[in-house]
Amino acid sequence: MAGQIPQPIRCKAAVCRAAGEPLAVEEIVVDPPKAHEVRIKIVCTSLCHSDVTFWRMQDFPGVFPRIFGHEAFG
Repeated sequence: MAGQIPQPIRCKAAVCRAAGEPLAVEEIVVDPPKAHEVRIKIVCTSLCHSDVTFWRMQDFPGVFPRIFGHEAFG
């Protein structure tokens, strides 16, 4: 789609608001790609061991809210 100006999109994501809290499926807004970035459609992703570890770490000053799942495929 050459020549089109990228727009923000809405999609669903499992969001974690704080360590140990349940994930909540929410609609989020994703900004358009910046220079040297691309937008791809993700069909699904998984939570790996490091995702689960950071999710459960009560004493770690993690970044929240957070969307886990960096091992995407589809």
